[in-house]
Amino acid sequence: MKSRFLHRRPLVGTWGIMPILVLLTSAGFLAAQASFSAGPLLLHQVRTIYVAQSSDDFVLLIKARLEKWSAVGIASKPEDADAILTCQTETIIVPAKAVIRQTIAEVTLVDRRSQKLIWKTTKSAAFDRTILAYDVMEQLKQDWRKSASAY
Repeated sequence: MKSRFLHRRPLVGTWGIMPILVLLTSAGFLAAQASFSAGPLLLHQVRTIYVAQSSDDFVLLIKARLEKWSAVGIASKPEDADAILTCQTETIIVPAKAVIRQTIAEVTLVDRRSQKLIWKTTKSAAFDRTILAYDVMEQLKQDWRKSASAY
């Protein structure tokens, strides 16, 4: 039994459009994939930072030092920033001949759009949190300069 569709000739006009449609959809797919797979900003590309609220006053010391640094600006809302800075601190008592109170700070900078980590440091200091905030900011500035000189 022969099928009547075997003897039918394909439409020439339809087949001429197919490669164009395939090309357009693949180009759209590649563009969408590039936008989703884009990595986080490089550290030196960050121009505005939102400092996330914290119950700890250490974040205020970091924010005060960021405001003095002319390379970046401080955003008042997260959606206005390139990156979001968060601080977590922990105070521990180190047993020794004299009791030493040590603060450990972990500061992270995350790309607001991709939610990927841009920069992270962990520092610790005994007694004085202002020295700790200074150390964190000096590390950020040093790493920012390294990032800028690499590109």
